[in-house]
Amino acid sequence: MKPISSVSAQAIEKALARLAENPGSGKLSAALLAAEAVVSRATLYRAPELLRRLRGLNAADREAPLTRTDRVHELEALVAQLKGHEADELRSLRAANRNMAQHIQALSLLVRDLNRRIGQLQAEASPSEPLRAVPLAGRDTPR
Repeated sequence: MKPISSVSAQAIEKALARLAENPGSGKLSAALLAAEAVVSRATLYRAPELLRRLRGLNAADREAPLTRTDRVHELEALVAQLKGHEADELRSLRAANRNMAQHIQALSLLVRDLNRRIGQLQAEASPSEPLRAVPLAGRDTPR
């Protein structure tokens, strides 16, 4: 399940505010909230944080535990939310992996070119004239 749209969330928020102002004589329920927000109950159940707020408005729900059905819907919504996060994380990791693979390929080409250049320089060095190391003037070398 995917998370609800911002439009649906706002409609539910406004409906919660209206119901909080005038709770009436009946028990506030998910069906009542969904009807007030003009969204389906399935949409409402994909927003567990809004359902918790509804239960907070309902004094009877504060004392009574969640029904099994409500708990199942709440857990299903949580699973859907976590799957969405997992999919986002996988996309991000795949993009980072592709980026690193490109860097590795570029570095491999640089190493190949450097090895080829080292081979050329070694071939150019005269076998009769030994190579000598010449210190470079720098911060650590005395002048």
